[in-house]
Amino acid sequence: MKKSVVLILTLVMVMVLAACGSNTNNNAGTANEGTATSGKTTIIITNGKGEIAAQWEQAAKDFMAENPDIIVEAHTQAVGDTLSVVDKLTASGKTITLAMVAPDTVNGKYKDFGIDLSGEAWVAETDHAFANEKGELVGFPFSIEGLGLVYNKKVVENAVGGEFDPFSINTRDKLVELLDKIKASGVEYPVAFQTEGWSVSNHYSTQFLNQNEDPSVTVNQLKSGELKLADNAAWNGYYDTLDVLVSQDYNKYGERPIGVYYDDAHVSVGNGTSAMLFNGNWAFDSLQAVAGEEFGFIPVPVDNNPENPLNNKIVAGPTNLLIINKDATAEQQAAAKKFLDWIVFSEKGQDFLVNQSQVISAFKNNSNKVTNPLGASIANAIEQGKTSNFALNYTTAEDWNTKISPEVQKYVAQKLSRAELATFIENYFTSLN
Repeated sequence: MKKSVVLILTLVMVMVLAACGSNTNNNAGTANEGTATSGKTTIIITNGKGEIAAQWEQAAKDFMAENPDIIVEAHTQAVGDTLSVVDKLTASGKTITLAMVAPDTVNGKYKDFGIDLSGEAWVAETDHAFANEKGELVGFPFSIEGLGLVYNKKVVENAVGGEFDPFSINTRDKLVELLDKIKASGVEYPVAFQTEGWSVSNHYSTQFLNQNEDPSVTVNQLKSGELKLADNAAWNGYYDTLDVLVSQDYNKYGERPIGVYYDDAHVSVGNGTSAMLFNGNWAFDSLQAVAGEEFGFIPVPVDNNPENPLNNKIVAGPTNLLIINKDATAEQQAAAKKFLDWIVFSEKGQDFLVNQSQVISAFKNNSNKVTNPLGASIANAIEQGKTSNFALNYTTAEDWNTKISPEVQKYVAQKLSRAELATFIENYFTSLN
């Protein structure tokens, strides 16, 4: 009889424990409920940078250790996965609280996703909070990237006979003078200019949008038909400089400028047989694989006026934003805001962003520096106020990648006149209305 009673009590205890375990699992997996029965708020956060998956998960753990009332489910998009982790989770019925997205999607695909963050404390620490078309600051700038003329410091310093200030090249004539000095030092082709569509169109050809402090103003002028490119100084100026960079006088690929030269261009600049290419801070891994030389950025000059701000800045801006879902609960939104504050203001958050993830911080109060020299160059330029907007963020990458890039390549190959290119771009943008 005693054995039966003991057995019954044991079974009851097992059932109670199982029920407790079941509740815990449900709480951890039902972020949609906002506040779990334990009194904790559960949020889902997504990361679009697959290369920092481990760092993202560790950041969630460190944040939870400091905020025990919040449970964070951290998800990362796999490198090379073409389907957004945001879209995957949403399709499965999950309500993401904090999503990492590309800036150009804030006014496109995810235009109805985010909430206004203009009242947050971290806004005062950055110049890169991202506004939507309504003027609301919806985007937390998670990562900053930049682009310009990447140069091999050793090659350039040898050519100029000593220390070199990249911001001294603030006119097109000064750029040509530098290229001639590099040639005179024994480098036959100072430039290895790659002309893949994403580079020569998507990145290079959107720089003219920065002629207005807000690049979206330029985009709207194009769409309305107000902006006539053939008569526009900035648009023509960037193509005048492009003509120099792709010419047979200076470009390693000048005789056949259109081709797949990415790898060869990086090898050439990395080992010093060429001095510069047009690219961004992401190019460092390819350059470093060739040689451990130091590299930096030279601004792309648009004209011969040394006072022109465009001549004195490199392009830099957020390439990944964190946005808070308007459909998340008030408790979830508050928890997500705490996570953003943690990245900006806590020691561990600042370390996660820069030291662990090697991300260029958009925030003035973060004194950590990336070890990547191209990233460090951008961080220093931001500190000195020598950056202009990452203009591509204000238009649609797909437009420049697929629709416009073939025409830009025809221009580079001298199979299309500049006037014809101007007409094509104007017609394309007015067709978007």
